[in-house]
Amino acid sequence: MKKSGKKDRREDIQEAAIEVIARKGYFQSTVKQIAEEAGVSAGTVYNYFEDKQDIIFKTFSSELEDRKKVYEAVFGKDISLFGQIRMVLDRHFSKAAKQEQLMKVIIQEKSKPGLRLGRKLNECYEEGILEVANLVEEYLEEDQIRECDPTVVASAMFGAVESVMWYGLLRDPETRVEIFDQAPDALANFFWKGMKKQTK
Repeated sequence: MKKSGKKDRREDIQEAAIEVIARKGYFQSTVKQIAEEAGVSAGTVYNYFEDKQDIIFKTFSSELEDRKKVYEAVFGKDISLFGQIRMVLDRHFSKAAKQEQLMKVIIQEKSKPGLRLGRKLNECYEEGILEVANLVEEYLEEDQIRECDPTVVASAMFGAVESVMWYGLLRDPETRVEIFDQAPDALANFFWKGMKKQTK
């Protein structure tokens, strides 16, 4: 890993962990390998994190908190619901394009709910669904969208975004860029057509 000399050491370790785990898989990765990738000793890693699980969980938690702030900022804007959904999706796929390895690790490990890391990641994921469900509930109360189950709608939205994300991550770089560029508009239209009130 190339060192800039300016980044916080904690961030260096987090980035190294993501690189190593994305290449080798969670169980095949070790703290020693992560330390070597980050250019530090294993002892230094333990000064910041309990273990490799703690590294991934804290990285994902930080990403989730950042995502919540975006939700709050975007959904507070005086623009249409479609516009708000479009802005959130644009931010999501733009960031994913810059953090491909992190997205791969999160999706891979979240699909293993029987493991401790998988359970923790899913707990954070459920918090995100609840945030969106609460927003859908608000729009229902304001009679801006058709009748629906907020939790089901929020779960469907998260599932659709994750499916497109994973599909893009499995493609070659050129196709991935094209998918991530088209996804915000395509998904925003898809969601909005299912949520908007029908005109007589």
